Amino acid sequence: MVNDSDVRLAHRLADLADALALEFFGRRPVARRKEDGSPVSEADLAVEKAMLAVLAEERPDDAVLSEESGTLGTGSRRRWILDPIDGTIPFLAGRRDWGTHVALEVEGELRVAVLSRPTEGVRWWAEQGRGAFASARGGPLSASRPLRVPETTGPLSAARVGGFLMPGSPVEPVRDRMRWIDSSVCLVADLLEGRAEGLVDEGGHVWDRAPAALLVAEAGGCVDDLCGGGRLDGRWLVYAAPGVADELTGLVRDAAGPGGTA
Repeated sequence: MVNDSDVRLAHRLADLADALALEFFGRRPVARRKEDGSPVSEADLAVEKAMLAVLAEERPDDAVLSEESGTLGTGSRRRWILDPIDGTIPFLAGRRDWGTHVALEVEGELRVAVLSRPTEGVRWWAEQGRGAFASARGGPLSASRPLRVPETTGPLSAARVGGFLMPGSPVEPVRDRMRWIDSSVCLVADLLEGRAEGLVDEGGHVWDRAPAALLVAEAGGCVDDLCGGGRLDGRWLVYAAPGVADELTGLVRDAAGPGGTA
């Protein structure tokens, strides 16, 4: 079950992570390469350790999936999904497009999500069935601003679309079929707040995607894994505004080709 204390706890975890990450930001924390070639820094590990300590104290029976530690605990109907510092590369480079991801999954369904951008002092959060919101970091939940993905009636060629693509992605040759957005402090927020109409995610992990998936769905947007569902562990996930979702998803599906949706 999910209750208000779970929502408050998700925000407290984000508060803790944001504050600790900012202590390291701009100070060249020690970093190394993981087996998959991606970087991990002492900041990632410190933030994760602090978040896990809170969950161990307050939700000892819940399972956790976290980027750096993997799966902790099994057999629980409830699972917290954490990305202590999403965007370690921009974090280490001193850029602003990084933050914390927190989600709670119950019986396989996303129920709570928080996505932050500490350098901007803002976060976006959602609760299943109750909507999506934006709020200042540390501000009262009552002051949160409701979010709604604007419906668009224009063609895909006029739509602003961004994404996270792998090198040599099959989507690259068709990016000129839309107005591609190359960079942003938070592409998911661009969609939630009407600055973009779509987002294509290739090769993301569950901890990358979980908050975004619930946020977009609760804000009235569409989330599609190219197979008509919303699996978070597949190769592709498309987030889009109503009105261009079908066309964008179809274009990505065609570009991926047979077997490309696996």
